[in-house]
Amino acid sequence: MTASIGNALFGKIAMENFNRLSAEVSDLQAQISSGKNDPRPSADPMRAAKLSIVTEQRAAIDRFTDNTALATDRLDQADLALGEMGDIIRQFQQISIQAANDTITEEGIAGLRSEALSLRTALIAVANGRDTMGLPLFAGFGSAEPFAQGPNGIEYRGDGGRPTLRMTETATLATGLNGAEVFMSVPTDTGARSVFEMVDDLIATLTPSLNPSRPNHTIANQALFTPATTRDPATLSFDLTGPTGTARISAEVMAGAPEALRDAINAATPTTGITASLAPDGESLIFQSAGAMTVGNLTQPDAGRRPAAHMIPLDASLQPAGRGVGLRTENLSATRMVGAFADIVTHVAAQRAEVGSLGRLAEDHAQVLADRKLRIDKSVAGLEDLDVAAAITRLQQLLLTEQASQQTFVKINGTSLFDYMR
Repeated sequence: MTASIGNALFGKIAMENFNRLSAEVSDLQAQISSGKNDPRPSADPMRAAKLSIVTEQRAAIDRFTDNTALATDRLDQADLALGEMGDIIRQFQQISIQAANDTITEEGIAGLRSEALSLRTALIAVANGRDTMGLPLFAGFGSAEPFAQGPNGIEYRGDGGRPTLRMTETATLATGLNGAEVFMSVPTDTGARSVFEMVDDLIATLTPSLNPSRPNHTIANQALFTPATTRDPATLSFDLTGPTGTARISAEVMAGAPEALRDAINAATPTTGITASLAPDGESLIFQSAGAMTVGNLTQPDAGRRPAAHMIPLDASLQPAGRGVGLRTENLSATRMVGAFADIVTHVAAQRAEVGSLGRLAEDHAQVLADRKLRIDKSVAGLEDLDVAAAITRLQQLLLTEQASQQTFVKINGTSLFDYMR
């Protein structure tokens, strides 16, 4: 009875040891197969803690790397859009140069206007362009279409923000420019202006109502000068050149009240040699001098895209002696149009350079993150990767131990009381 109890206990202990050895052998074989250490914290708490920290760092780097890819893609799209915008503006510039040619025919002007209208549509499409994620390139923080036709032309309906993405734990990077700074703030010698405003100015100069007008005009001896007026007073300024010199004339004009302008011209008679008197219609002035008279460089804030005045030659009896000419403001002159689009070309180049610098920063961040990820991967590998040679040696030891234990168990378990009594 005593022997049977001893054999049962021995068998139980032996089986537990065999199961433990078998589990350890199985774990080692799985680790050797995968090439990884046992990931369970219970296997090595210190290693597990270090692995958890570096794994979190690697996850953060992966997120930052994704952000650099998104930023690079968005900035590439913005660069392409600005490049297309630059091409369109240069075409507008060529149109303005051709329109300034006095020999161009009416058919040629009509062709230029048609081309300009097509380019305007293309420019709006560029301004409303979207990135590969479907978000507007030039809307600031907004997600709606940033440019739309309003009562006074194309309006910007985005905001002045610049979308950003986090590149590292401490650094963020703008992923583009907003439409206000790209399209609505072109530096000129008269202040910041909208690209679309200048485009519409050019198109206006190609329309039949404004194209025949000129930024300056010369008539000899007598002329009828009619300022464009409304019921509200507006300041009209222009250079008046006569036989004896040039003076800058400036006065408020309104419908039916050209007296202030007449007085300003007569005040400058000693300089210009030109006198002015009221015409019978009460709306116009009669200019008289002993030679040629030139009016140019007109400015009138309320003139819009229409002639600011008209001049008609008069004969000695002060009767119309030829066809009248409209006078457009200086900002609608051919010289100013060419200069305006040169300003836009310079502005687009500067904006594109800024986008390029942001793109280079995104690439620099991506390279830094790649280097950090390589170091983290090495640290993870040092913690995760198995020392295969040591593991195989340990496996061989366990297999030998297991084999010896099994043989010993079989030999002892097969021995009976009679074997001990011999």
